[in-house]
Amino acid sequence: MWPIEIGGLLHILLLALVLLAVTIVFHASAEDSEVEALLSFKLSVDDPLGALNNWKAGTNVCHWIGIDSLSLSGLFPLSTIQALPQLRNLSASGNNFTEINISPQKCSLEFLNLSSNDFTSHFLDILLVTCKGIRHLNLSHNKLREISLKGSIGHVMVSVDLSHNRISGSIPASFFALCKSLRFLDISSNQLVGGVPEDMFINCRSLQELSLSSNNLTGELSGLRSSNSLQKLNLSTNFFTTFQIDHCPSLEELDLSFNNISGTVFRKDCAALKMLNLSDNHLSGPFLSVFANRSLATVFKSLQVLQADHNNFIGELPTVPPSLKVLDLSCNLFNTGNPSICPARSSLKSLLLVYNRLHGRVLNSAMNCGNLEMLDMSINSLAGPIPVDMCSRLPKLQHLLLWGNNLEGSIPATISNCSELVTLNLSFNNITGVIPQQISRLKKLCLLFLSNNMISGAIPASIGSMLSLRSLLLSHNKLQGGLPSELRNSNVLVLLLVNDNQLTGQIPSWIGRSSVVEEDEITEITFPFLMVFAINIEASICKAYEEVFILQGIRLDDFEQLPFATRCRRWFFLAPPGFNLTIYNLVNSPLAIDLSHNSFTGTIPEEFGGMRDLNVLNLAHNLLTGAIPSTIGNLKNLEWLDLSQNWLESHIPDSLGNLTFLKYLNISNNKLLGRVPQSAQLALFPVSSYEGNPGLCGFPLAECAGLYNPLHGDHTDEDSDDGHGDETILAAIVGGGVSCILWSYAVFFSKRWEALLKRLI
Repeated sequence: MWPIEIGGLLHILLLALVLLAVTIVFHASAEDSEVEALLSFKLSVDDPLGALNNWKAGTNVCHWIGIDSLSLSGLFPLSTIQALPQLRNLSASGNNFTEINISPQKCSLEFLNLSSNDFTSHFLDILLVTCKGIRHLNLSHNKLREISLKGSIGHVMVSVDLSHNRISGSIPASFFALCKSLRFLDISSNQLVGGVPEDMFINCRSLQELSLSSNNLTGELSGLRSSNSLQKLNLSTNFFTTFQIDHCPSLEELDLSFNNISGTVFRKDCAALKMLNLSDNHLSGPFLSVFANRSLATVFKSLQVLQADHNNFIGELPTVPPSLKVLDLSCNLFNTGNPSICPARSSLKSLLLVYNRLHGRVLNSAMNCGNLEMLDMSINSLAGPIPVDMCSRLPKLQHLLLWGNNLEGSIPATISNCSELVTLNLSFNNITGVIPQQISRLKKLCLLFLSNNMISGAIPASIGSMLSLRSLLLSHNKLQGGLPSELRNSNVLVLLLVNDNQLTGQIPSWIGRSSVVEEDEITEITFPFLMVFAINIEASICKAYEEVFILQGIRLDDFEQLPFATRCRRWFFLAPPGFNLTIYNLVNSPLAIDLSHNSFTGTIPEEFGGMRDLNVLNLAHNLLTGAIPSTIGNLKNLEWLDLSQNWLESHIPDSLGNLTFLKYLNISNNKLLGRVPQSAQLALFPVSSYEGNPGLCGFPLAECAGLYNPLHGDHTDEDSDDGHGDETILAAIVGGGVSCILWSYAVFFSKRWEALLKRLI
């Protein structure tokens, strides 16, 4: 019995060993073939950086580097690896491949990412036929232009991204014939023309996200019925003239901006919609006409963001639905407020009504929006005082922008109750009175803009305790006194513009200090608006004028058409919407200082040369004396320097020639002497930059006369005789020079006082 059982077990064991050996040989053979295919792939591509050097026979394949972002170029040999039985996912994005080689044999790929290459050839149709199992395909950010789109995207395709290519022609209906599994399709940023196939939403019943933005698509989309699955639809930046949607049960995001759409858009409810963008279209008439004259609360149950700026809406502002958080109706023709714009339990956080025709005390309409964090009603015709109870009714306010209106009265002391305030812009109004001391309680305030009003009194010393303050704009007011020494407590005032006031005293040296900001002190603040720093560089044509504007809901091209944005101003500093203020906290000195058109006396502090991040320095039209500090030449980032209309004397320091980024220079109408430094940079500026200094000479002014320039030690050839008679000649020259200087000084001095008296009168 035992011998038989042992013999049977031995046979079974022997058979198992044979099967195991066969399996090992089979797998070894399979792995060898896959390694050979990968090594063949390596030999077929251009690898200038040797990124695939660790692809070697006899090494562990699992340790081989991937092929994303390796600067590989040339032909992409898909044919060498597409038949690998285990290959499901393949990504070769971020290289420089220009062509692809596809074998007619079938492949097992399910995920293929060839984005961010330089493919130009026509291969999509072949790929879809050969690799029918592909579920996710990404060919975005290439140079594809000859894709015929004749084939279908297939039964199993889940996502297709062809965005940011050069695909032209129309979208054929056949492309969507078999798209029952498709969930994501992006063909944005191409050159497509024509309309959208009507049966696209019918055939693609599983489609959740569709983007056709930034093409040249045209026509009318009326009676549109989206599938029950569609959640995001982006048709922005095209030329559609009509869009009417009748069925949108699951639609959450709809972007129709930058088209030519007019008329009614919503004839049915869109209860699931959360984000709607109608900006930059041809929509007109009362706002609710777009929604078949039904209230927003009726059409939308879940809407959170509504953008309809840059249209031609008129009449009364609408009442927002309780769910809405952001409403942008800027750049329209609204002229009437709505006391019930925010219903009870309103969620509205951002209300943007810039550049409309709102007038009177419309500001009171927003007082019921208790959750507001941003209120921008700039560039309207708002009148009356700032409501005293505004901050008690809007305690969460972070950004208050009311510039460019007709607001009157003084800034209420209760402004301090807006403890969350980060931005306060009341420029270009008719505000009077003084800056309230209580404003210093706004410990989070970063931008304080009060320019172009009629504010009087002194700059409160308490402002120095506002340690978060980065920009202080008080220009074009009636402020008196000096710059309070407490301002030195601010870490860095990035913008200090107090020009066109009645300020006196000496310019404090602490302005020119540099500070070191530790990395752990950096705070990131994202501002949801556009910041523009406007500077006039043609003072001979336009009124000398500088200002910083905070813009929300208005684009720069619209802003340039406003009366106070003339063609003579240059946009010096631009920060796009969402600008991150980290840059403000990293600078070691101010970016711009404008103390012009005041009555500051004394000398320019030597410390100004330490402001290494300074871009703009304007000290024009003051009573400054002394020499131009040579340390100004250390301001390597300086682009704009105006020291004109002062009493500055001595010579122009040679160090100004080191300002290689300088684009505007004006040191005219001073008492400067000697030769203009002959540097390549200073030679770029016209005569007007130097004129009005009787003692200046040299290019671009008249050549320096005389045998000897005591400032530079220049001798002429005629000065090389044996020296006889030098004393007589020199005495005559000196005597005549002294008389000339005294006469010039008397004339200049009288003109300076005459100009000063005119200003004082």
